[in-house]
Amino acid sequence: MSEELKFGSFSLQVEYRRRAGAYAVIFDEQGRFASVKARKRFFLPGGGIEAGESLQETLAREVVEECAHEVMIGRFLGSAIQYHSEPDGSRHWEFHCSYFAASFGALLENEPEHELHWLGLDEADKLAFDIHRWGISQMAQFSSRRDG
Repeated sequence: MSEELKFGSFSLQVEYRRRAGAYAVIFDEQGRFASVKARKRFFLPGGGIEAGESLQETLAREVVEECAHEVMIGRFLGSAIQYHSEPDGSRHWEFHCSYFAASFGALLENEPEHELHWLGLDEADKLAFDIHRWGISQMAQFSSRRDG
């Protein structure tokens, strides 16, 4: 059995708050990926699982909330863990993130919570977390295997 991939620094000195989430890796025709901007940082569309939700239900809800788009969920790309501490040390997170290849469906009339940005692969370092960059790389690897 393989151990789950982990990003960030783990410390025995702090207590981590566990948060599971689902995220969409969406590419457009120009090879750019969808990201949302929140609190001056970029993230992949998606977020935390609410009680009783499946990963797919979470992803569909989060994309509607964040991007005002329906989402068509494709292949599961993988999951990993990100350890993160707020810069002021007030909170520590253990994010359990699952990634899916996806595409946007219909544009909805609700107001999106965040601003949608399309970034090139060379801009992946703008993403707030290493784990999101890993999610992008998983999709890129899948696409190159499928095309090659």
